[in-house]
Amino acid sequence: MKSNTQKTTTGFKAFNTIYFIGSAFAALKLLDYLQWTVQLVRKWQLPEAPFFSKVNLSGLDNEMSLTAYLVFALAYILAFSCIILGLYQLKNLSKFFENNAIFQNEISNAFLKAGKCFLVFAFGTFAIDVALLLWNLTNSRVIDLLSTELIVFTILGYIMFFLADVFKKGIHLQEENELTI
Repeated sequence: MKSNTQKTTTGFKAFNTIYFIGSAFAALKLLDYLQWTVQLVRKWQLPEAPFFSKVNLSGLDNEMSLTAYLVFALAYILAFSCIILGLYQLKNLSKFFENNAIFQNEISNAFLKAGKCFLVFAFGTFAIDVALLLWNLTNSRVIDLLSTELIVFTILGYIMFFLADVFKKGIHLQEENELTI
């Protein structure tokens, strides 16, 4: 019995470690985006670092206004912050699992919220990149719209939706079981 409890707490410790590492990487990336945007606003000229979109804007004949860069940068920052919100929702789940409160409505709702956050990020960055590409209508369309992060967070978002449904079904089965007894 003790080894089973130890395995469970080891899993929670591993999840917490992954959560903190993922949150740190997401926060660092978000800080890079914020730093680029602040440099743009302070000097009102493009920073030396390239824009962080998947669309390659180097070597374009047509110029994009600094205001447009600012709008796209803020949209990217908003979409990227959804990763941190999704990770936070998953962190809240570990509290329920540690207390063995598995089939609760809050767990299903947290999975649903995390899935929505990850999908907002995936489709949001995709939409921003497409809008940026359309904005720049150029002959050199070097773009990686189906990037790894788009695919990963799309799959992760749908997995969260699936888990939300599983836990809703578990809640229903547990309620039926309690009524039977």
